[in-house]
Amino acid sequence: MFKKLFLVLIASILLMTACDSIKGVNLNQMILNNSKIKSAQSYTVFSLDLSYKKSKIKDNDYLKVLNLLDNMKFHVQTKMQNPDTFSMGGFVQLKQGKIPFQLYADKKQMVLLVDQASKAIRLPVQSEGAGNDFVQNIQSTLVPAIVADLPNPKHINAQTNVTYKVHGDTVKGHKIHAEVYANEVPGLFLKFLDNVSKDEKSIKQLAVILTEINKMSGDDTVVSMNELKQIIKQFRNEFNQSLPEMKKSGMFDKRNFLKTDILVDKNFNQRKSYTEIKLQKLPDDAAGLDGITIRVTQEVWNINKKVAALKINRTKFLSPDASEDEFLSTLDKKHSVLYRVLKSFE
Repeated sequence: MFKKLFLVLIASILLMTACDSIKGVNLNQMILNNSKIKSAQSYTVFSLDLSYKKSKIKDNDYLKVLNLLDNMKFHVQTKMQNPDTFSMGGFVQLKQGKIPFQLYADKKQMVLLVDQASKAIRLPVQSEGAGNDFVQNIQSTLVPAIVADLPNPKHINAQTNVTYKVHGDTVKGHKIHAEVYANEVPGLFLKFLDNVSKDEKSIKQLAVILTEINKMSGDDTVVSMNELKQIIKQFRNEFNQSLPEMKKSGMFDKRNFLKTDILVDKNFNQRKSYTEIKLQKLPDDAAGLDGITIRVTQEVWNINKKVAALKINRTKFLSPDASEDEFLSTLDKKHSVLYRVLKSFE
């Protein structure tokens, strides 16, 4: 049931932006611009707050996990040098303390350093130019096809000529505020499916993409437009049939919602955002968990400008098949927060 609940979140995020302009603010262009970013820097803060009563939790291991994740914060700065090369650095804030981390990836390798370990984790990357071109082609084709058919959520508005700060710089642009409540999601999702099924251009593009995906997997089956329409129709019918059960579970309760504020510049590049997801009606199988609140803030700058990813300065690496004990041996037993956390679950 939890998997279905998070599908509602994904659908809400997908549908929080309208297909029509609001007060002259072209929301479609914002989504399309995001898909075309080649380089940028960003700073993101993710926080998780859980609501539960310890007396109601019967599983001690589950209670340990809830205590660990409650009030967790995740801070990360990302430097995207190009679509193949990027770095991430920051820390996870837990009640027990901070766990710093660094990540670097390029066409050849991915390197991860956690909690100042004496050895980093290095994994080879199987990079194929044709595969990368295929992914970029899907992105450039699929996003425009889908964006055009997104329906307007009920609660959405825009302010024009807004001034705000991004990474210390003053930016002029527009502010979009949107709210999506879980009880609105079925109608929005069904409307989206209807829009796609009637959009001949989108159907044609999607059919081409699915055919290409088949080829990549060794299947020569060609997906026709009529077949795709039938697939969408069948999926719509199945979704409708499962609606009563999903509504009964509470997953489409209006107490579950997503709210977001998005600030874009004059070129409709997303520069700053604040998103809050609240789940205050959980399924019965939540095992004593009463509520979940997720908050995400982000700032983006240096869009499509020169950005240098940060490499990780380590000469010693763990083997990809290293055991848990081998990994623990690379951590400082006296000062490592991660070491104490992992040992507490033994």
